[in-house]
Amino acid sequence: MTVAFDAATHTYTAGGIALPSVTQIIAGAGLMGDTSFWTDEARDRGTHVHTMVALADIGDLDEDTLDPALRPFLDAYRWFQHDHSPKWSLIEAPRYSLTLRYAGTVDRAGFLQDGKHPTVLDVKSGQPAAHHGIQVSAYRRLLSEELGPIVNRAVLHLGADGTYRLTKLPLDDREDWAVFAAALTIESWKRARI
Repeated sequence: MTVAFDAATHTYTAGGIALPSVTQIIAGAGLMGDTSFWTDEARDRGTHVHTMVALADIGDLDEDTLDPALRPFLDAYRWFQHDHSPKWSLIEAPRYSLTLRYAGTVDRAGFLQDGKHPTVLDVKSGQPAAHHGIQVSAYRRLLSEELGPIVNRAVLHLGADGTYRLTKLPLDDREDWAVFAAALTIESWKRARI
């Protein structure tokens, strides 16, 4: 069974069952903090950056049509590629768990430079935030049902100044997973009762 994602409504369905997204679960539990300052412009930029680097990864990016405001983010991604030689097996891949009843889009999964340890990586165009570890832990769990154990978790922040920051998260994500599982329980309770 495959998962369907409707970008306009940001909803996932699998086998006719609506599933909350990782981001919706984290936000619904209040773990993203104050998001009132997020602008449509910032959200759109994030969407465009994700699309751009995905197209770059699959070799289908037409750089001549690129908005100049996005160029620094692409430069940052190119530096990351140069420094870490990623080999991706999944790029912007929607995944779900009917057992746990949630879904999400895994930005990247594969191998970085050493080629020995599988990594799940989330791409960001904003500032680092505390909930990113929780988010990547949830994606890691989605992939473990399909690919077996994913050893490493990482967040890649692409900067508007053309630099990047790769944050490798602790290998032991028990706390991050426990927080997400609690948020998932809260979201499920709210969905059933409110």
